[in-house]
Amino acid sequence: MIILVNLELILVGVAIISVCVAVYTDMRWRIIPNKLNFPLIVFGVAFYIFLGIQSWDLLTAASGAIGAAISFIIGYIMWRTGGWAGGDVKLFTALGALLYGYRMPVGNPIYPVPLTILFNSIIFVSPLIFAYALVRRMQGREVLYERVKITELKEGMIPAETIYKKDGKIVRHASRLGVRTRGDKIYTNPRRAAGLTRHQIGSLKILVRDGKLENIIKVKRGLPFAPALGAGVLIAVLYGDLYWQFLLSVFGK
Repeated sequence: MIILVNLELILVGVAIISVCVAVYTDMRWRIIPNKLNFPLIVFGVAFYIFLGIQSWDLLTAASGAIGAAISFIIGYIMWRTGGWAGGDVKLFTALGALLYGYRMPVGNPIYPVPLTILFNSIIFVSPLIFAYALVRRMQGREVLYERVKITELKEGMIPAETIYKKDGKIVRHASRLGVRTRGDKIYTNPRRAAGLTRHQIGSLKILVRDGKLENIIKVKRGLPFAPALGAGVLIAVLYGDLYWQFLLSVFGK
């Protein structure tokens, strides 16, 4: 049992180092590379298989795969709502694969470790987002998006409006979630987490040059979520489940 616990600590160490790397890349380049995420997913799944073989425990052997699957489903939902980028989903999937079987200091019997990491992250980041939104409002600026010139767009920026061609005319839709259209061509799609491509930006600039489109567009103000996930992991490892601890303090054990 002692050997098994020590082996699980290896997964914890890998998870902590990985989120530190992810925070660095996300803050500096706004990307969490696949060459970090994919090996972590494989390592987590394979390591739990090894632990399961060591202890002859089928559930332990499947823990990495189960954790990755649960985390991916949660992350995919977050991605569909526009809250996360693809790198966030892959990192969260990797953390699920690594930490699904971790025994937290203060755990809960209802939901799995990936949800604990997510809840811890949200609890940690909520006051920061509130303060950020308050400052933006005091400055008279929008919280969720900003206006930039199309001629100054950069690859990866996520539009907060849909621009498309229909019946030979350029149409703009203010929805930040995008619209379903059978238009001739879609120039911007707010649902695309990877943001604008070089080709799309080039097409928009041509429209501006030809006088068919005003040289202004709303883009989402995306906040890197890797630091919040990193905090969620550290809190889970060192303390446990903040939300569950709150429930215990309110309703008792």
